[in-house]
Amino acid sequence: MQTSGRTVRHIPNAKFGIDGSTEEDRVRLRSEAEAPFRSLRLTLFGFSVVSSGLGALISVPQLLGALAGGRNALPLEEAGLNVAINMGALVVFGLLLRSDLQARDKQMARLTREEKLGALSVQLANGKVLPVSALRGSARIVIAAGTRAQVKSALEAAAPFKQELIRRGVLVLPLPIYGGEGEDEAVELPSPSKEELRWVATPIRLEGWRDWFEAQLKFASKAKTENGLFVGLRLDGRVRASGQGCPPWARFAAELAPLEGDDKWTGFFDGFDGRIG
Repeated sequence: MQTSGRTVRHIPNAKFGIDGSTEEDRVRLRSEAEAPFRSLRLTLFGFSVVSSGLGALISVPQLLGALAGGRNALPLEEAGLNVAINMGALVVFGLLLRSDLQARDKQMARLTREEKLGALSVQLANGKVLPVSALRGSARIVIAAGTRAQVKSALEAAAPFKQELIRRGVLVLPLPIYGGEGEDEAVELPSPSKEELRWVATPIRLEGWRDWFEAQLKFASKAKTENGLFVGLRLDGRVRASGQGCPPWARFAAELAPLEGDDKWTGFFDGFDGRIG
């Protein structure tokens, strides 16, 4: 296969990882890694809901019997206390279970979006083609999407911070997926040289990238493609920052921890890859 004048190696269907795992497998494994005790919590909360529910089913008739003055009924105070304890436990554990289930669903939706992004392909400056997920742990990817003119402007805005961004592992993906008509079609984007291996990579199969961005816009109704879009990823592939317009290069250069040099990231909490912008 040839792309941008270079011969590149064909890569297998990106639905499957390098190790043959499916997208669903990777989402599940990442979910367990991020929240290792969630399954235990869900089991405990679920058991507690069932237990307190059964207790309530038993204690309510006991309370009714006590109110009616039944012959073998429990004392009214004791029966009322049992109902209160069981109903209170049912409400508390029910809310905890619902909250954890909602958090799991939200996490799974986010991880699914990130895995779909990780399955998209890029061509490095040396001609090698890789899925985005293969760059996890080595690059903080920043995607600048928009018209050709907007993408070119974003690259020019990044130039003054190039060396600092490279030290921080930032890899820029210029993504011209909008516009492409009239004057914008004539805008030429520079092709990455081999010396820019660690600076710029070229997204390929742009229809997949556009589909991914269109799906994200459904979750961000205020975002407008007319302004250009950007997405910044953490080293682990999670979305760190996203928004409209040009990526905040100055903030990236100032706030991200260096990956090389005397002041490089050395500790677990040193320069934690948190949200920026």
